[in-house]
Amino acid sequence: MKFKSDATQETEKRIFLTRILFSISMISLLVILILLRLVQLQIFDSDKYKLRSMNNTIRTQSLPATRGLIYDRNNQILAENQPVFQLEMIPEQIKDIELTLNGLIQLGIIDGKNLETIKDNVSKNYQFKAIVLNNRLTEKQMAIFANSRTRFKGVDIKARLSRHYPKKEITAHALGYVGTISPIDYKVFDPSLYTGQEQIGKTSIERDYEPMLHGNPGNEQVLVNVRGRVMESLGTIPFSPGDDLILTIDTKLQEIAYEAMKDKKGAVVGIDPSNGEILILLSTPSYDPNLLSRGMSISEYKAFEKNKDKPLFNRAIAGQYPPGSVIKPMLGLAGLHLGFIDPTKYEPCNGAFSLPNYSRPFKDWRTHGPVNLKEAIQASCDVYFYKTAIKMGIENMSDFLLKFNLGTTTEIDIGQEKAGVIPNPSWKRNNFKSKENQSWYRGETVIAGIGQGYMLTTPLQLAFATSMIANKGMSYKPHLVKGITDSSLKKTEYIDPIIVNHLDDINLNHWEIIHMGMKAVVNQKGGTAYGMFDNNYPLAGKTGSSQIYSTEKIQGRNVPEELQDHGLFIGFAPPENPKIALAIIVENGISGRTAAAPVAKKILDVFLEDKKDDSKQQ
Repeated sequence: MKFKSDATQETEKRIFLTRILFSISMISLLVILILLRLVQLQIFDSDKYKLRSMNNTIRTQSLPATRGLIYDRNNQILAENQPVFQLEMIPEQIKDIELTLNGLIQLGIIDGKNLETIKDNVSKNYQFKAIVLNNRLTEKQMAIFANSRTRFKGVDIKARLSRHYPKKEITAHALGYVGTISPIDYKVFDPSLYTGQEQIGKTSIERDYEPMLHGNPGNEQVLVNVRGRVMESLGTIPFSPGDDLILTIDTKLQEIAYEAMKDKKGAVVGIDPSNGEILILLSTPSYDPNLLSRGMSISEYKAFEKNKDKPLFNRAIAGQYPPGSVIKPMLGLAGLHLGFIDPTKYEPCNGAFSLPNYSRPFKDWRTHGPVNLKEAIQASCDVYFYKTAIKMGIENMSDFLLKFNLGTTTEIDIGQEKAGVIPNPSWKRNNFKSKENQSWYRGETVIAGIGQGYMLTTPLQLAFATSMIANKGMSYKPHLVKGITDSSLKKTEYIDPIIVNHLDDINLNHWEIIHMGMKAVVNQKGGTAYGMFDNNYPLAGKTGSSQIYSTEKIQGRNVPEELQDHGLFIGFAPPENPKIALAIIVENGISGRTAAAPVAKKILDVFLEDKKDDSKQQ
């Protein structure tokens, strides 16, 4: 039996010890690394991982604010909030948004036509904020989603408040409507004030008073399980509701105006001359804003928008029409003030007016015989105002009409108002490219004398100008909001009237002549509205028709309806102490007497009766 040598044994012992030391060193190093990692995790990164752990069980949800309510001047509700169920998605909680959306489309819970809009909102919105996928779920859709909830982490059904308009079409253009927040809205309004779940104003009062109506959102911390279901509320920072608005609108008058205009295209504007409050703002045909607030597909909205009758178009503030003969009281006042008219002098009218070197005469709608200014207004004699226009010249006419706020916006407290046109030679030079068409012709001055040619006004402008006539020069800025109720203080701050114009250099006798002529329109034989109202009706008015078809015709016969003349009426009542100034236009109504004056009568019958009752109670 052989034994290893001492040298060999020593060598093996060193190798063994070396291996043991190496193993101990490696184990020690690994222990040190583990200890260092534990120190890092437990001490240095503890807050980070604690937060991650909490986020697996605790979530912060935004709480959209309750939108402020809108009332009329008599505290009748015009816009309120109703509970609905909507489907919402939080993008950061979803691994594959494309897959999730397609799954919801296949189940019929969201409309595939809205897919691109939803994706656009996801890309431009904060990822931790909810995106509304369907803002009005049906019971069937809610049941389908409930059965498939586990497939759609980050998507949930929420009970929300949706805007509701009890008066539907009647107040649509005054109030506007709300809709889902779009990327464009986030550029206009502060994104931090929105959760992405609420509706936002799109037009009119709802849009222009959005900062007051929407309120400020709150938030809530909730405990959720692994499936994302909320188990418990851990704390809430409440939202601040939006402020309520009180409008100047009189719903009763608005309803009467709507019924009178229901089958017509046009507009009605009624203003209180004593303070500029708008009592009526109606455009027809109208639309149901509830349909828009509930949400439409892109194709549905485009079909709605392309409707030939343009129900979305607010004719009251943006419809631009030739004013026709309703401009005559203002031009008559201009002639008196500037010394071009002698109110006692009679001018002959044989049914036509001719200019030197013009081959065709300018016709009147009938032969009036000799008339003075009062009678020319009463009987709406075109020849009298043709002559007056030539005497004054277009510059004098233009400058004076601008003082009635025609040709410029009234700065009403809602947007999209149009300015209209009060033409003059400089305007024509700036608006016609061809030099041949830039010259101003005397014939254009003649037809401007009866509110035709290039002249365009809005119903709001005409109502405002009528209020100036009613007040004999004093005017107030037209406005729709009467008061704002602070949601936290429950205190209402009322809007003070703002004087915007005062023609205090006009002789009072001149105003009286204009008033006499307008009262005679309604109450004296030969007046263009005589017989359309009761005897001794407390109203001063003026009828008009504006021609939109240049071919020679008689009262629109043998002309398609869409090319027939518009019918207009302006007036104020009662003449001695005006409480309302009206402007009415009925598109293609042919005559102001037969189309617009009856609308005025239906409104004023109720308005004046209510004023009688008010005075009796006082």
